[in-house]
Amino acid sequence: MDEKAKVSQVWGKRSADFYAELENQTVQIAVSNGKSFKGTLIGVDVYDVLIRQETGLELLLPKGNIIYIHRASS
Repeated sequence: MDEKAKVSQVWGKRSADFYAELENQTVQIAVSNGKSFKGTLIGVDVYDVLIRQETGLELLLPKGNIIYIHRASS
């Protein structure tokens, strides 16, 4: 079998690890309509990301609409 055929299609850090490192951290999330949301990452599942904003409002953001997510500067 050719060496290139053996190469895994997945390598490096997994998305679940990325989200786990951000758990209970303040994150900034940009979505496809141009808006951006800041809040504490409180949950992630296969399809959605859940954050709690400073006001206490909890937002459920579909992953399909997320352009990027990163740890927010304080």
